Amino acid sequence: MPKKKTRVSMRDLERETRKFNAPATDKERAIIEAAVALIGERGIDGATTAAIAKRAKVTEKTLFRYFPSKRDLVRRVLFPLILQRGLGQQWEKVGTLLKMKGASLKEWYVAATTKELDAISKNVGLTRTVTIELLHNEEFREALASLWERQIWQPMMQGLDELQANDVIRKDVDLEVLARAIHCLHVGYFVTRHVFAPDKTWDDASEVDQMAEILSAGSGAEAGQAPRQSHLQTAGAKS
Repeated sequence: MPKKKTRVSMRDLERETRKFNAPATDKERAIIEAAVALIGERGIDGATTAAIAKRAKVTEKTLFRYFPSKRDLVRRVLFPLILQRGLGQQWEKVGTLLKMKGASLKEWYVAATTKELDAISKNVGLTRTVTIELLHNEEFREALASLWERQIWQPMMQGLDELQANDVIRKDVDLEVLARAIHCLHVGYFVTRHVFAPDKTWDDASEVDQMAEILSAGSGAEAGQAPRQSHLQTAGAKS
């Protein structure tokens, strides 16, 4: 009989987040803290319940008294990260900026990406684990797809639509293509920054600003204007 797929609801995320933030006992807190550290360091498969129990200074039997399965413990660790840094608070704040009169696409992108990078920097390992799980764990990915649609994609599309209505984005720009490009920049930067080249010297503020400039130059209202002549072109025209 095929295994029933998990469907994650916003209520699940909120419930696990409340329990994550307020463990019932010191032992439960120690288990959660050990799981956060080890999952961040080794990933889900590498963080065994035996290793987590050892780091928490409890027996594996005690761990299972609080969390009947490893899956339950993983949910307790990952769900708050998804809610607080992916689906919830970040986009509420960014959505406010999107609705501000006079906000440019570049300003919005810099604000959104900066908030995301600030959240990631608090626990790079766990964010990397979530990203990897979403890439190769079909059950986890499908369970979160509807939440992503409602909490990230739709607010982004609504915000971009407002910017386009206010002539901040050119009318001929396909907003779905633009939204996908924004996601590609976000994910691509994170993967390059924290997975492929973590030892490289990075200047997040400068790189985010340059990505925002590239993005806005291609889709901002000013992009439809005739390109400005450089000093060399102007001098050549006069000679």
